Amino acid sequence: MASIRQRGRNTWAVIFQNGEGDARRQEWEGGYTKNEAKARKAQIEREEALGIKTHVINEEHHNAREKAIHNAQIKRIQRALSPIDKQAKSEIPRDGDGLLLRPFMEEYIRIYGIKKWGVSYYKSSTSLLENYVYDYWKSVPITKFTVKAIDKYYVWLITECPQVDSKYNRSAGKFVAPSTVNDIHKIMRCAFNRAKKWQHIDSNPFLDATVPEHKGEERPALTPDEIDKVLKHTDNPDDYDLYLIHCAMNLAFAGSMRGGEVGGLQWEDIVDPQRRILYIHKTIDRVDKQALEKVKKTQVYFKFPSFNPCSKSVIALKNTKEDGGSDRNAYLPEMVYSKIMRLREMQENLKRVLGDGYFDYGMIICQANGRPVMTEHLNKRFQRVLDEMGIKPKHGEQQYVFHSIRSTSTTYKLRVSGGDIKAVQGENGQKDPKMVTHQYSRIIDEDRIRIANAMNDDFYRKDERKSEEEELLAAVKDNPELFKQFVAFVSMTKNSAKNMA
Repeated sequence: MASIRQRGRNTWAVIFQNGEGDARRQEWEGGYTKNEAKARKAQIEREEALGIKTHVINEEHHNAREKAIHNAQIKRIQRALSPIDKQAKSEIPRDGDGLLLRPFMEEYIRIYGIKKWGVSYYKSSTSLLENYVYDYWKSVPITKFTVKAIDKYYVWLITECPQVDSKYNRSAGKFVAPSTVNDIHKIMRCAFNRAKKWQHIDSNPFLDATVPEHKGEERPALTPDEIDKVLKHTDNPDDYDLYLIHCAMNLAFAGSMRGGEVGGLQWEDIVDPQRRILYIHKTIDRVDKQALEKVKKTQVYFKFPSFNPCSKSVIALKNTKEDGGSDRNAYLPEMVYSKIMRLREMQENLKRVLGDGYFDYGMIICQANGRPVMTEHLNKRFQRVLDEMGIKPKHGEQQYVFHSIRSTSTTYKLRVSGGDIKAVQGENGQKDPKMVTHQYSRIIDEDRIRIANAMNDDFYRKDERKSEEEELLAAVKDNPELFKQFVAFVSMTKNSAKNMA
C-alpha cells in the first residue's frame, strides 16, 4: 500500500515500501502536486496488485523533500548572516581586486585536495565549506583576512550560526559545535599555508587564530573479561545472526581491526591458511559517487550493486588509508580461525538453500543472504547483544560501540606483550606508536591493583620481610637437624637450576 502526505503549502509526498526481503525500505517521493501524488499512489498500488515489489524510482521527484529541507537550512544560515554583515564584517578591510576565498579554495582543492584527500574527507570538507564558510567570507579577498576577523567568525559559529542537519547528525535548533569549528580551522589553516607557498599572501592568519576548546570524549570500552562473556553468549552456530557477531568480535579483538575492516574482509584475504595469515588492506564504506570520480587517492576494489538508481552514494570496498599506512597482516589464533571456518560452512549451506536469492560477493562477514554488513549494522547488532546481556556503560558515559573492541584489544596486547609498543603498533596498522598509548589503550583496573600489590610487597614490606627471614634463619640454626634439611634443600635447588640451564 502507498499513502500521500502534505509536506508544504502546495507540495505532497508519496510514501511506499520498495524492494524485497532485507533490502525492503520505505521510500519518500516529494515535490508532487496533490493530483500528481494521487496518480503516483494509484500507479504504485496497481504495480503491487500485479505482484511487483520493486518500484522504479521517479528520478524527477526522488529526494526532493531532503533537498528542500537542506535548501531551507542554507537560507536560514544566510538570514542569520545578514544582521552581522554590518557589525562583524564592517571592520574587515575590503579589496575588490583581490583573490576571493571561493575561487582560491576551488583552485586549492583542484590542485591539492583531490591528490591528498580521501573520498570521505573530500566530501566532508567540501560540505563544511559550502555550509559554513563561503557565504560568510564571500566578499573578502584572502589578502585581507585578519586574526581578529577569524576569531570573531569562530565566536559567531558557536553562538549564532545554526547547525545544518544531516543524516547522521540531527542537531535542529543547535549552533555549530566546537568540534566542527576545529574541523573548519584545519581545512582553512592548511589552505592558507598553501596560499603562502603560492605567494598569494605574506603570512597565514589562521596560525594565530583562537580556536574554541574541544576535547574529544573518550568512549568506554569493555574489559577483556566482559569481551569473554559476550563471546561465550554469542557462540551459537544454530543462530546465524548471533554467530555472525561472534565471529566479527573475534576478528576485531584478535586482529585489532576497525569495524569497516571487519566488514570489508573477503575469503580471498586469507593469504596463508596454513599459518592463518589474514591480509587487511581494504574497508567497506558508503562513498559519494561524485566525490569518488574526483578524488584520485582512493582505490576502489569493488562497488556493490545499488537497488536505488537515484542514490548519490554507493557501498564500496576501498583501501583502508589513502597512503596504505593501515595495510597489514594479521596472524589469527587457531581458535579464531576455526570459528570463521565454521561460519564459512554455514554460508555454504545458505547458498544451497537460497539459490539465486543469495548474493555471493565472497564476504567473510555478511548477512544471511550474502549482502554486505556495514559498520553501523555491526554497531546495532553489537548493542542488541549487550542489551540482552544487561551490559551497560557507567552512568553518564556514551554507549559501547563495536569500534571499542579495538581499544580493548590494544590494551590486552600491551599486557600480554609486556608493553611491546612497536609490536602492538604493527598489529594495529598505525604509523605513530603514540597512537597505541594515547588513543587506543585503556588502563585496566586489574593491572593497577597488581602494580599496587607489587609495590607493597617489594618496597613497603621489605623491612618486615627481612625481619621474618632473620627470625627463620635463627630458628634453623638452633635446630641442627632442621639446619641439615635446609642446607640439603638449598643444594638440591641449585643443582636443579644448573640442570635446567
